[in-house]
Amino acid sequence: MVYLRKINTYNLVNLRRIPMMDENDIYESIEAIKEELDKLNQTQVKIALFGQPGSGKSSLINALIGEEVANVSQETDTTITEDPYKWEDLILTDLPGYGTKNFPAESFFEKFNVLSYDIFICVFSGKFRQEDTEFFRRLQQEGKKCLFVRNSVDSMFEKGKTTEQLKEDVLNDVKKQVGTEVKVYFTSCRTEEGLDDLTKAIYDNLNTVKKIKFSLDAKAYSEDFLETKKKACYKYIYLGSTLAAANGVNPIPLVDISVDLSILTGVFDRIRKSFGLSQQIIEENKPLYNERLLTIANKILKYTTKTAITKLLEKIAKDQLEKQAIKTTLKQIGKRIPLIGQGVSATTSFVVTFAASKSYCNDCAEIATAILKDKLYTGTN
Repeated sequence: MVYLRKINTYNLVNLRRIPMMDENDIYESIEAIKEELDKLNQTQVKIALFGQPGSGKSSLINALIGEEVANVSQETDTTITEDPYKWEDLILTDLPGYGTKNFPAESFFEKFNVLSYDIFICVFSGKFRQEDTEFFRRLQQEGKKCLFVRNSVDSMFEKGKTTEQLKEDVLNDVKKQVGTEVKVYFTSCRTEEGLDDLTKAIYDNLNTVKKIKFSLDAKAYSEDFLETKKKACYKYIYLGSTLAAANGVNPIPLVDISVDLSILTGVFDRIRKSFGLSQQIIEENKPLYNERLLTIANKILKYTTKTAITKLLEKIAKDQLEKQAIKTTLKQIGKRIPLIGQGVSATTSFVVTFAASKSYCNDCAEIATAILKDKLYTGTN
């Protein structure tokens, strides 16, 4: 058997090493790479929201995803069905009321397959409810993680009290209800206050594979989370680039390499969606770009087809061959990545494919960062 070992891959622009995966990750064959990518592609992150009617669960779902998937205007006083919203592989569900006439406690867990969810979020905007307390205690007994969110914090007001005093009252009320001190995340979907802390809390309570998927699909509210998202993309890029090089069904003109362009096009599309960069978003934000960022934004929009990606691979391969960068990189990694016995051509395809994907990822991250910084600076939503 020919072995394929994980390495630190090199940036072909300056041959600077980048951290990509845990040093203990080892893939014994291309089949193992494919299984890992399949596992990643098939993994879903399931989050259930429960709590008071009108507490803003639909708004919170939209905020976590970064898209208007839940119709806020139709949020009624009583949720009577399980209401899931899917964005890529992130699924958020507004659960009906626990222990109600329509959904009694004794059948609730089985009816809604409650234990299949990874994280639960209790959302409230007024006094904490007894029904939510009972549901939380059931979840606690089952070993499930529950986060508490006091939503609409921007509208908290009581004459004679500061916001901090009101928050302290909320913490005391929750502690009284659940019988223990718990962290409460104070959020506002209008001002985006607290959403970054909530996103990070969800991330911290997921396993390794689901951390990657959540990073790819959740909206970033800070530069730190954008960096986390970029690292998740690197993992996805590594696996996709390896398979694209191994399949090698599409010859790249003028250079002696071939890749599977369908796989690579999918990788580029996944990266772009991960950073929330639809054509509309990129176009809408063009006024804030300087000349260099405008060039990058246009590149992101350009590389959406197989033809454009083929030209990109051709350019990278030719440029780096002239600089001897690929030969240098092959010497550094060749003994550790004999790409399933397919020789220098396949390994070169991997190096070029990874470089193209990583460059595209970095471009997307830079534009997403510029958009985020502008929003934080101007205070716009």
